[in-house]
Parts: sequence; structure tokens; C-alpha cells
Amino acid sequence: MKYLIVLAVCIYSASAKIKCVQGTNGTAAATDCADAKETLCSSPKFTEFTGEAAGVKYACGKCTVETGCQQCTGAADKGCNALAAGADFSCYTYTYNTTSKSFVAAAKATTCKRLKDTAIVCNMPKAGASTTNYTLKTGCGNCTKADTACEACGKDSCNKASDAIRVVVMLAPLLAVLFNLMY
Repeated sequence: MKYLIVLAVCIYSASAKIKCVQGTNGTAAATDCADAKETLCSSPKFTEFTGEAAGVKYACGKCTVETGCQQCTGAADKGCNALAAGADFSCYTYTYNTTSKSFVAAAKATTCKRLKDTAIVCNMPKAGASTTNYTLKTGCGNCTKADTACEACGKDSCNKASDAIRVVVMLAPLLAVLFNLMY
């Protein structure tokens, strides 16, 4: 009797269709794949703070493109390729001004993408940063070890330094020199 039950379960699981999220919306409900022989689901690769790779759809089966796609082993009860995205947040990007020899924040914040369990993190250059010790381009995410003149913060749009503070920081050494020369 045990063998018949095991055999019935094996036959059912061998013929059961897997579920995959399909289309362009990674948060849509997973549906049965049309081909019962399918064992894999595919989806756009998600890069933290950037988002999903462009031009790749959620689907049943192997990846149809070589870059920007990831695949997983499907299951009969849920889609393994579902996107668990967190709420978007904003950070300011910085560009280096060669005339003033300092970084300048963009007027508008850029949108940062994250997964559900990823913390909000923005970064910005410290005073006196240069293009060699602050190389990040988006303002989204943590500082890297190579970026020694970088500081991070953990709130939405938190990386816009006050212009008044930046002026004081830039002028403080000059004032110290002038003070020393006068006295």
C-alpha cells in the first residue's frame, strides 16, 4: 500500500505544472506554465539601487537572452521568479565641477530601486573630495572601500549637503591662514 501512495505522488508531481510570474510585472501573481515539461522560470536580473535589467520579461523556461536575465527552479505552488521589491527612495547625484574643484549636487533627486529587505542608503562626497577618492555616480547605496572621501546616510533624500555648510567648510582653512598671518 505504501508503494502505491509513493507511486501516485511521484506520478502527480511529475505531471504537475510549475508556476512562474509571466509578463513585465514582477509582482503579478504566478500562473501555471503552458508546457508541463518546463522546470525553470526566468526573470530580469535585479541590481540593487538600479533596478531590473531592461528588455527582459518574466517567463516560464530558460533565459532567452545572455545578459540581464536570471533563472530559478520552478515549483507547483509559487513562482520562484517573483520580485520582492521594496519602496523606491530618492538620493541626490553629485558631479565634479573642475572650475570650483568641488562636487555639486544635482537640483533634482534621482530614484533608487531596492529589494524589500534592503535598507535605504544614500552617499555623498565629504568636503575636499576629489574624483580619485569619490567615484560613485548615482548617490544611491553604500560607500565603497575605494571611496575614502564618501559618507553615507540612511534616510530618503538625506544626501544633499547644505550649501552654507559647504561654504563654511571650504572657507575655514582660508580663514585660519589669514588669522595666523595677521597675528
